[in-house]
Amino acid sequence: MVGNLKALGLAFVAVLAMSVVAASASQASQYTCSAYAPTAPCFGTGSNTPGNETLTTPGGTVQCNSHYTVEEAGGSEEGLEGPKTSVTVTPTYTDCKAFGFLNASIDMMGCDYVFHAEAQIAAGRYNNSVDVTCPVGKGPVTLTVGTCKVDIPAQGPLTNVETENLAGGTLTVKPNVANITLNVTTDGFGCPFPSTGHFTGSFHGDVTISRVGGGTISVSGV
Repeated sequence: MVGNLKALGLAFVAVLAMSVVAASASQASQYTCSAYAPTAPCFGTGSNTPGNETLTTPGGTVQCNSHYTVEEAGGSEEGLEGPKTSVTVTPTYTDCKAFGFLNASIDMMGCDYVFHAEAQIAAGRYNNSVDVTCPVGKGPVTLTVGTCKVDIPAQGPLTNVETENLAGGTLTVKPNVANITLNVTTDGFGCPFPSTGHFTGSFHGDVTISRVGGGTISVSGV
């Protein structure tokens, strides 16, 4: 009888533990997107001008015009359908300047960013991580500056990305990401890099994401 009671007690503890895990999973932070029309696709978008985002390399800084499209991780014709713990962000960078004066370009080469919602920091503010993802046969992301060429391979998770929900249904994304892997593949005449090889860089910025056509986009959960 005592053995049966012990077994029953252990089973109860196991069920309780699984319930706690399930509850924690169900309360994970999520990206949400609501449209004015229930059947309307729910995409987010944001743009920035040089100076609001900076890629720092061992050779100096790079700043560009940027445009971002946010949708369900993996892509979907319906956009962001319902709450998701991960979303795909497709960036486009134009009119880049490197090291303060040189024309530059950043080609994503088919790669994207995948953001993952994590813990809540304060009311409406959340931590997130991000992966640089490249499908088979695509990538790496390529930075070209004159005779300099830098590859940014698929990598992650990269941490220290804060999001904040703002009034009006917009979302600010503030990356302060360090330890980004950079591979300098070409170090031609006049390049400020110390040599070819593997280095690390960082990226910081502040961009506002809003839902295309109205509605809201935000992060929720715990």
